[in-house]
Amino acid sequence: MAGYIWQLGIDWNAIQTGGVGYLRGALTTAANERLSGTEMVNKDDTITFRIFDVSSSVQNRQVDAIESFGIDSQVAVKGLHINHPLSNLQPTIGPLHEPAVQISLFGNAYCSWDSETVTVAAASGRFLLTVYLQARGTDGVVRLFNHDPEMVVGPFG
Repeated sequence: MAGYIWQLGIDWNAIQTGGVGYLRGALTTAANERLSGTEMVNKDDTITFRIFDVSSSVQNRQVDAIESFGIDSQVAVKGLHINHPLSNLQPTIGPLHEPAVQISLFGNAYCSWDSETVTVAAASGRFLLTVYLQARGTDGVVRLFNHDPEMVVGPFG
């Protein structure tokens, strides 16, 4: 059983398209080693989603809270059926860590939040994960962010 951290970076000052901001994303090992987007994971491996405030052009934190967090999954190969690739598609987000828990792969991070750890539940197959979150800024404004389903989790052994 291996443990992974999926780093997500919020840049509060980045341009939003259609009212949604883009989350930077990268899968890492627990030792903060960046992995390819198609890293092989196995049943019972774990993933913690770590969200960083990496807002550019500022000298302090811009994100006050993560108000909601969800994961959408879909199969990556035609004809494949996977009901629940992860143990939980709406893991709870833990408390704010200021300063950030670890160094972000995306540069300076003012703070971070960790999700509840989820377990890979699928025994075989390839699937895509898209992460959605709603964040509240220090100015009280609420914004939506998502990560494109670029990362294929699998194949499984």
